Amino acid sequence: MDRRIYSTGGRQIKGAPVLNDKEQTTDAPDHQIAVYEFESFTCTWEHRQFADNTAEKHQIGAYFYGTKGTLHIGWRDGWTFHPANAKEKVLHEDSQLQEPDGHNIKLLWADFLEAIDGGRAPVAGIERAHRSSVLPLLGMLSWRVGRSITWDGAKEQIVGDPDANAMLKRAYRGPWVYPT
Repeated sequence: MDRRIYSTGGRQIKGAPVLNDKEQTTDAPDHQIAVYEFESFTCTWEHRQFADNTAEKHQIGAYFYGTKGTLHIGWRDGWTFHPANAKEKVLHEDSQLQEPDGHNIKLLWADFLEAIDGGRAPVAGIERAHRSSVLPLLGMLSWRVGRSITWDGAKEQIVGDPDANAMLKRAYRGPWVYPT
């Protein structure tokens, strides 16, 4: 099943990206909306670095709005699910971060080693990381080309758009070459 993606946004706050010998900035937009059309639902993702929404009390993380409630995935504050039905209990789990840097690298490495010993997949395996990064990257690609794209997940290609498809990879710095 092909998926359709459209994204729009801009850099009105940050201005043009800089890439020279003395300075380098990101070229990512400071605000962006991406629409992902799946087989049975449509998902809209919004990113903005301005215009605080006071209903969203957390500055870091992501809010997922669904028919059954709102899920906030944070960083230091873990995750919280607020059911749409006010009579249902709010669910929360604290983060599992280690200090002083507030990350969970030790837990992930421990799980990776246990997965090897136990012959199971790690909780943060490369396939899961790949799958979770495809959609944001396709949103950025749609924004860059300025049009909708259609994604064939089985072939991992953009359908009928050679210019957009060419953006799925870039030339390696020498002496390395892209594997074939």
